[in-house]
Amino acid sequence: MKLQMKHWLAGLLGISGIALSSLVPGGPIETRSFSHIDPVILGAFNTFLTTLCLGSLLLIYFVLKSDRWAMFAAAVCGLSFLGVYGLDLAEIFPVSPDGMPIALLAIEVLGTILALPLMVLSMQGISTLKPTTADAPILQAESLPLLQTPRMVIAIGIAIVGLGIIVFATYSAMGL
Repeated sequence: MKLQMKHWLAGLLGISGIALSSLVPGGPIETRSFSHIDPVILGAFNTFLTTLCLGSLLLIYFVLKSDRWAMFAAAVCGLSFLGVYGLDLAEIFPVSPDGMPIALLAIEVLGTILALPLMVLSMQGISTLKPTTADAPILQAESLPLLQTPRMVIAIGIAIVGLGIIVFATYSAMGL
């Protein structure tokens, strides 16, 4: 994959992740009420959105490393962004009795537009990169304690932040 293409893909992932994360219910942009939606469904949806946002931002590192699996994951993220924005813009899910604020509409239209080149660049990355042994990491017993502890701490930290976002977004969307 060409260096410039890889940077464009990483940039699109970053912009898309930040744009979607700016739409957390209870924030300055997403002000609609979803109190009529079952809290379990709302919580599941917010879990998906939070995973998509954080996952997109974490993928940037692996895309810049030219990991082939990351290109596939970026394509899935692009498709997910397209689906999330498309469902909301088409007023399929989530539906709110409140009107869509102009800022929300602008970000969702921009996010929809950015999802298309994100998917195209990801697919080009998949087709240009050959599978390597890095795509299937081999665990070495002697390196596990040293490498796993910092990764585990980071993973736990990200999970705590994600859980906080999910709880905040779900309570805010319910108007609590």
